[in-house]
Amino acid sequence: MTTKLTTNSTARELAQQLKFRACLGHAVLYSARNKVKDQLIKISGFSARDLTALAEEYVQHHREELIEAVTP
Repeated sequence: MTTKLTTNSTARELAQQLKFRACLGHAVLYSARNKVKDQLIKISGFSARDLTALAEEYVQHHREELIEAVTP
């Protein structure tokens, strides 16, 4: 599932679509971080930057699955 911005939208609709995409992206990355943490044995050895990098890599491979999990 991907969301596309339509060209015939009003400014308000466009703003709502952008806000939704931003929220969706945040929810997907948050979910990916939790999945990465669940797979690690000891997370205290990883910095927040490392966890985010691992989560972004996880998103690249599991994008559709994560989007389906976080959308209502």
